[in-house]
Amino acid sequence: MKKLYNRNPLGKSLIRSTALLIGVFAMSFASFGQGNSGNGGNGGNGGNGNGNNGGSSNDLVRIFNGSGSEVGIMVDGKVKRTNRDDDAYLSTTSPITVDKYVSGNSNEVIAFTENRPVQLVTNVNWTSGLDTVDVTFDPENVIDVTIWVVYAPNGDFAAQEAKILNDMLTTTNYFEAERLGVEFGNVTIVDATNDPDAATYYDFTCSLRNGIQADIGETPGQINVYYTRTVDGGSARGQACSIGSDFVAMAAFTGNELLSHEFGHDFNLVHPDNITQYFDRTNIMHSASNTRQWLTEGQTFRATFQSGSALNFLYNVRPGIPFRNCGGTSTNRTSSCPEIQRRLWSDGTFPSN
Repeated sequence: MKKLYNRNPLGKSLIRSTALLIGVFAMSFASFGQGNSGNGGNGGNGGNGNGNNGGSSNDLVRIFNGSGSEVGIMVDGKVKRTNRDDDAYLSTTSPITVDKYVSGNSNEVIAFTENRPVQLVTNVNWTSGLDTVDVTFDPENVIDVTIWVVYAPNGDFAAQEAKILNDMLTTTNYFEAERLGVEFGNVTIVDATNDPDAATYYDFTCSLRNGIQADIGETPGQINVYYTRTVDGGSARGQACSIGSDFVAMAAFTGNELLSHEFGHDFNLVHPDNITQYFDRTNIMHSASNTRQWLTEGQTFRATFQSGSALNFLYNVRPGIPFRNCGGTSTNRTSSCPEIQRRLWSDGTFPSN
């Protein structure tokens, strides 16, 4: 039995019918107003600033097709003969006043906001005059997912189905709040508990990946998720089986936040556990936690722009747009990517940096 789910566009609660809605397809593509902004200002080498210098000596960044939420941008260029990388500005209005830039080693703008994918403007022509850069956000990346219920505790498929919907809702809320720009479209839940091969895969390890897809089922061209009894011997564990995957296995009693973590692996994100200066168990990609909630802008940039992300190699959400392959746990800014720990907004106890 297959059921198709979507999300109610009027709220966050999931509703059930023959065709529900988990992704919001009819979002208003509002752009910011065109008045001059009082904005986050120049943060020097990446921090949030306390205002702008004002006057015609400053450049402007105009935002189009925003969601109405606050926008954060990182700007590269040269200021007063010094190359600057990822200067940070926050604003709820457009245009955003930034420092006076001229051409430097890198000349680009990266933009983040809720309900939109990360946007990158390259080869900005900074001059000694007043420059205006336009950033137009793309609509959210909508992806379809198939979920196979191989095992249901106590044989109660309805209860396991409800748990799965909560997992998906939690993931949706996290991805929205952390400005990943990913929305779930058609989510198909398949009751495979009566499949004659189901018991073979109750206790899943990655050695069974090919078998479960062949025997239980697989929908090509999208991420397939399998809910089993245990994963790697645990009833609350999950597995993507590789970094940059199109596959997830979930044990029967996982926390609602774990699915976002496994999707993160599919989006080519790795564990940041050893970077304790910048990450703790509240990060979505921490390997052992039940308090996951946050992603840094460095992580959302990687999930969006790396070629190994399922958003690119599987869903092709950015056709024709160049990739940026960053170090998975690089704490150093490169010419292509912000640091993995880079934050324009605070994440719990970790401030913007």
